[in-house]
Amino acid sequence: MKDSLNTRIAMPLLAVAAALSGCGGGDSGTTTPASSAAPQAAAATCATPPAAFTADVWPSMASTCVVCHRTGAVASGTRLVFSVGASAEQNYGVLRTFAAANSDLLMSKSIGLPTHSGGKPFTDANSKQYKDLAALLPKLKETCSTEVLATGQFWDKVKFSDNATMLGKASVVFAGRTPTAAESAAVAGGGETVLRQTIRDYMQGPSFDNFLTEAGQVQYLVNGVVVFGNDRGLVSADFPMAAAVIDNQNPPAGVRARFETTMRFEPINLQNYIVKNDRSWKEIVSARYTVLNGVTAPLLGAQVQGTFVNPADDTEFLPAVIPNARLGGNREHAGVLASHAYLDRFPTTITNRNRHRISETVKRFSGVYIPLLASRPLEEGQFRVAVMDNPGCAVCHDVMDPMAAAFQNYAPNNRFRPTGAAAMAHALDNVYMSTNYMNDAKGNEFYQTGDNWYRDSKAPAYGNTAMPNGYNNAKATEWLGDQLAADPRFAMGAVHYWHKALFHREPLHAPTDTTGTDAASRLAAYNGQQEEFKEIAARFAANGFKVKDLLVDLMLSKEARAEGVTEAVSAQRASALSAVGKGHLLSTSRLQRKFVGVLGSGFPGFNNPFAGQGLAYGAFDANVLKNPQTDFTTNQVTTLDAALLTMSCTWTAADFAKAPAARLLFPSVTMTDTPATQAGKDKILANIVHLHDKLWNQRVTTTDADVQRTYQLFESVYNDRATAPARPTTCQLNAGNDAGYVGRTWASVVMYMAGDQNFLTF
Repeated sequence: MKDSLNTRIAMPLLAVAAALSGCGGGDSGTTTPASSAAPQAAAATCATPPAAFTADVWPSMASTCVVCHRTGAVASGTRLVFSVGASAEQNYGVLRTFAAANSDLLMSKSIGLPTHSGGKPFTDANSKQYKDLAALLPKLKETCSTEVLATGQFWDKVKFSDNATMLGKASVVFAGRTPTAAESAAVAGGGETVLRQTIRDYMQGPSFDNFLTEAGQVQYLVNGVVVFGNDRGLVSADFPMAAAVIDNQNPPAGVRARFETTMRFEPINLQNYIVKNDRSWKEIVSARYTVLNGVTAPLLGAQVQGTFVNPADDTEFLPAVIPNARLGGNREHAGVLASHAYLDRFPTTITNRNRHRISETVKRFSGVYIPLLASRPLEEGQFRVAVMDNPGCAVCHDVMDPMAAAFQNYAPNNRFRPTGAAAMAHALDNVYMSTNYMNDAKGNEFYQTGDNWYRDSKAPAYGNTAMPNGYNNAKATEWLGDQLAADPRFAMGAVHYWHKALFHREPLHAPTDTTGTDAASRLAAYNGQQEEFKEIAARFAANGFKVKDLLVDLMLSKEARAEGVTEAVSAQRASALSAVGKGHLLSTSRLQRKFVGVLGSGFPGFNNPFAGQGLAYGAFDANVLKNPQTDFTTNQVTTLDAALLTMSCTWTAADFAKAPAARLLFPSVTMTDTPATQAGKDKILANIVHLHDKLWNQRVTTTDADVQRTYQLFESVYNDRATAPARPTTCQLNAGNDAGYVGRTWASVVMYMAGDQNFLTF
């Protein structure tokens, strides 16, 4: 079972699709094994340049674009590189490959927008050249596939989970338990509307708090944040009321560790406050406040909104504004963006100049993946400032560098304008400010007195919106937060953010190589996901940017509901569907919550998901290991086996010790019910049906094939009791308290079911 589990999880719909597409041996995964010639013929057809390309578009591009975008020229480092002297078919293929994933960029750059080092080759949108290219665009983006899906058709022939199944998944993820009988009955009678409200109602209490905290750990990786020392931590000159804590000068017992944890978790605490209080998600980047607890707020001299019910409770947070003790006024507050934890976790250097920081920011809050815009040139070329003048560099830097100025107030050590005093305080490095630094093209020094940002870079801006006082703006990060929140892409960024938080998978990206054998499948999956993402993002924005509503939408999305196909599909279709569907592996924390809520208690080895057995299973520490495990590995098998060997008897014994009505696992049987009698068999089968509901989220009958297999396991273990060891390893059930071996038999069933993908995934 476990040998095949990795494949079943990694390719959830592909396995079902392959099974339905044909039987027998070999690798026949398509409806017509001999159909491989068809795609080849189709590829030849769609690779043939149409007359519109050879007669109109190519002559225009050959005299303009190809001057730079050719091998050996200044734009040879970009992803659009033509070959002078090559056939029309070859250059048409180059253009098709680029346009498939970058059509908007192709059109905008052709008229110099937003900027283009090559000027405006097609002048403007009214030119004949531009209109010719626009007319050709649909043909350029057409897939060379025999199975072209129109918009909205990606989900054709896909089987979706019913409401009861989705309720079971959501209850485990958000509430750490299975649905109550009342909840199940309400959804059965009320349909989708009641299902949505019930799932939203799960979003409260300790289990949901843990879900949110893990989501924040996935996004902000706070376990790697340095709060004290290492030339990155807080400095007592900036926070004099916390000097004893920061400098470790005999602070009260325990306060330093509590302060450190709160500062490290600041982005997560703000995220959780926004979500739990149904505030607009825009505040994650635009809030003019942070949230602090009763321990940290006084040490920072913060102005707190409201009064703490229990100042000693580290989990009680209130909005607060932190003063700038060194320079006067208040510190910048731009949601998470200006928090020490965010700045430290996404660091910069004097040469990086906040580019990494802004790249990570727009990824999380705009859904823009800057590194995918182009491939980095192998050589910078002969340019004074390559990132400004080399077209191969400018593809990314034109987007990234103007926004990077928004973090101008923070030096690489994360301090706010640490050099100088009062109005002349700044965060620039001495090398740039030195008279020995290179001059501009006119022989003038780049640095000008009073500057706080680099003039040998793109002018500070957000897209086409220039930053006010761009080279010295003490509230630049707050300005950035406002721009991000107002950007139409912000809603899509939220969909990406919470998709990863929920499913622990990055959203799909358009394939950069459209010539590969699986390119059409990957593009179809990307387009299918994007279509649904756009619908979800639109609802999210229309409903006030409430994250709980977004989580309901994601949990009930087609991607999450998909569980198989309704009929045989081609290999290409199966490949496209392999990227979506059920089989999302529960993280260590989620599995531990499921152990507690479904089986009765947690596994001690999973109490800390970032160390020991917890880390071995989840492979995520929110520090060096940055992404939760999504595929089932041999290491996880070993760890899980140890957990189940330790806990299966514990769960069984503890549940049988309860009154039948209070039992989670065994409400239908006693320790004396055996397969020896028909009455005993009937009770055992009825209880197995109950276990399939609670552990595997399946509503089945006693005749179901899976139920029968589980019963056969029970019967086999029970019949082998005479030859079984007197006391199985770590099992607290023995001949003294389990004379009939029924308890140990049920423990074997629990171990089997808790180790199956139906329990380990959602």
